[in-house]
Amino acid sequence: MPVFEKLEKESKIFKLPYKIGRKYYYIHSSKTKFLGGKALKQSDEVKLISPMDTMVRDKAWLETFFDYSFNFEYFKKKGMKWPLSILVGNQFVGYLDCKMDWKSKKFIVKKRNILHPDFNENKGIELAIQDLAAFHNAEEIVEKR
Repeated sequence: MPVFEKLEKESKIFKLPYKIGRKYYYIHSSKTKFLGGKALKQSDEVKLISPMDTMVRDKAWLETFFDYSFNFEYFKKKGMKWPLSILVGNQFVGYLDCKMDWKSKKFIVKKRNILHPDFNENKGIELAIQDLAAFHNAEEIVEKR
């Protein structure tokens, strides 16, 4: 705690007015501009976040700060979904169910669930999907609609 107190006194971090259980949450001073702000509809700052990422694993935190939640199966079984949460600016706008077919080198978008209709045609989401496919050396992107 002394480290956090020192950083607070130096205005490098701020304690958020929320407490979940016994935990307090902090934000870096450079990120305070995101509090209460609205993401732009055509923002190119889009992140696809794995369900194993620490940012989305604390469901109470996720629902408190972003009013967003999802469920998925942690144990591998045939046909399981591994949804990637879509973060646009400072808003979670939905999730993406996708997979890589290594034999055909196709990146397959099985389902795209955009919870906010304002983001259905977001160019940044398309670019994020293309970047993820390129990371996996996919030669083609196939979307099941």
